[in-house]
Amino acid sequence: MHLEPEQLSVLHGEAGQAMASALSTLVRFGEVFGARRLVPVKSAHLVGSFGIVFFEGYFGVLDRLADEGARFAVPTTVNPRPGAEHSIINRVAFAKQKRLDAVLTRLGVIPNYSCVFYDHDNIPSRGDRVAWAESSAVVYANSVIGARSNLTSLGIDFCSAVTGLTPEFGYLLDENRRGRVLVKLRVDRMDTCALGFVIGQRVVNRVPVIEHYPFTRTELKNLGAALASAGKVGLFHVEGVTPEAPDLKSVFDDGPEETVVVTQSDLDALRAPRDRPPDLVVFGCPQLDFDETVALCERFAGRRVRRPTWVFMVPAALERLRTTGTWAVAEAAGLKLAPWCPLACLSARIGLGRILAPSAKLRYYLRGAELGTLDDCLAASGGAR
Repeated sequence: MHLEPEQLSVLHGEAGQAMASALSTLVRFGEVFGARRLVPVKSAHLVGSFGIVFFEGYFGVLDRLADEGARFAVPTTVNPRPGAEHSIINRVAFAKQKRLDAVLTRLGVIPNYSCVFYDHDNIPSRGDRVAWAESSAVVYANSVIGARSNLTSLGIDFCSAVTGLTPEFGYLLDENRRGRVLVKLRVDRMDTCALGFVIGQRVVNRVPVIEHYPFTRTELKNLGAALASAGKVGLFHVEGVTPEAPDLKSVFDDGPEETVVVTQSDLDALRAPRDRPPDLVVFGCPQLDFDETVALCERFAGRRVRRPTWVFMVPAALERLRTTGTWAVAEAAGLKLAPWCPLACLSARIGLGRILAPSAKLRYYLRGAELGTLDDCLAASGGAR
């Protein structure tokens, strides 16, 4: 790998041993993937937001960086907190949360604590290189915004944050952003969570191009999260919707290597059985923003939840919601609003075995979670469909 003179000086320890280790890690990581150089990034996003009690090695590296005077070199946001306050089990599992928060503050993190930060705290433009480590955000940045990021892993993310650099490979290169699989839709009732799950499992780590469909911003967010979870997809295109796919010809080199057809029966097959009521209904994975939460709460106006119903939302949106009349609507309905990561918060639970959620990401990662449409989840929780 070719390094610039200032990068070599950091590698040789002139900025401290911790910074040298961070840069060395990026170099070795990039060489594995054939990167020829390190390139600057506009921002970073950290996935390591849980103060898990046995993450001593992780905390130690961050402490070393902070003790040597390192600070994040680019604007850096961080994923949601895990909800240590939720239960005794969580308080034990995430007992190091305050320690983690403190060292991230020393390093200069933007304390957003959200997986949905690309509209508010960390906003890239088309073509910007970023180093993000939240799969649902990476696929959104690449696909919907047209920014460029690989799925940066835990550890690599803070190395990029403190150096402002990332290895140039993968989705940072034009040739890896071309479409490979054409997806044709034969659906009557769109469910983007199920659609992303189906496509993800069929294309696995390739770039799908979906024929034109007028997806909303929220639908694109949920579609990407499902693709990333079920198929490790970091980039998708939608004909005439996403910025790099004005038409099919523009996004394919010599046509698709495969054509996939998704039918309504494919989507319906993923839905949870309607004859078995859930113990818990969960909305918000990825987290809901302010407008999404208001729209959801309005479905419960004058109603009362039938079973425990949690709404996980962007922390700043939750604080804003407290100042509106919607907060009273949510409280009267019995909705539980939280600014945490539902996956971490609910992984260890007692007596709430079956979860229903309009989230393919929870369906994939969380034990006991099943996928329902928005209407399925509203019906189960007592909201208006």
